[in-house]
Amino acid sequence: RAAPAAPEDELAKEMTHDLEMNFNKIAPFGKEDTAKELQDHAAKTQDTLVDAVENAEVAEIKRAVFRALTRLRAATIKEFDTIARLETQAIDAYNDAHHYRAENPLAHLHEDEAPVETD
Repeated sequence: RAAPAAPEDELAKEMTHDLEMNFNKIAPFGKEDTAKELQDHAAKTQDTLVDAVENAEVAEIKRAVFRALTRLRAATIKEFDTIARLETQAIDAYNDAHHYRAENPLAHLHEDEAPVETD
């Protein structure tokens, strides 16, 4: 004859039965649509990250080129100003050393004509 079941055994059987019933109500983990959603989200996030890196690189290139062009512009203007100053000094030096009227005497037309009294 079997011994009567202990109250602990009855409780264990009831908990096992409840666990089996509740287990069927739990959504399975690792469904394909969830994995696809996560994969799509990861791809979009990676695209966003790559776009952000590209935008940062473009901004850095623009900054570097702008700075280089600014320095080139400043050097060009400085060089132009130097050339203009030297050219102006050369013109002034030439004008100080040469006098057009002294080097190119003006022949007045009346000097080649007979005096007015002879008319």
